Amino acid sequence: MKWKDPMTCCRSSRVVHVVLFAAFLMAWTIALLLPVPAQSAERVLGDPFSVFMFGKGLHIAAYAFLTILGGTAALFGRNWVWILPGLIVHGGVTEILQGFVGRTSRIEDVGLDAVGIGLGALAVLAWRRITRPTSAGGTASQA
Repeated sequence: MKWKDPMTCCRSSRVVHVVLFAAFLMAWTIALLLPVPAQSAERVLGDPFSVFMFGKGLHIAAYAFLTILGGTAALFGRNWVWILPGLIVHGGVTEILQGFVGRTSRIEDVGLDAVGIGLGALAVLAWRRITRPTSAGGTASQA
């Protein structure tokens, strides 16, 4: 009888985790570079202020989510922190490119991206601290 490696499922879920991170990053990049007619956004959200607030909140939430998704991918291990400057560069580059696709390019959005990345990094650090094994084999939260 041939025994299956019990870690096979874990390795494949790690790969799926990284693929999900890459897919969300790609989808977010495309969304940032598609022109959004202001009239359509105002029709859905109401007044221009609501459109503004939704857009800024979306920047923070999307980059926080990307940071958490990338920071919890086991394949990155301790190197997950490289996701932080990578996402900041991504935010800056997409803002520059927005000027070429008929959207407004704002340095403030890069700052909001950084806020989201910072919030996501804090969540990842908290998650890693809680799930870190102790020398007794339990988790840090059980110590």
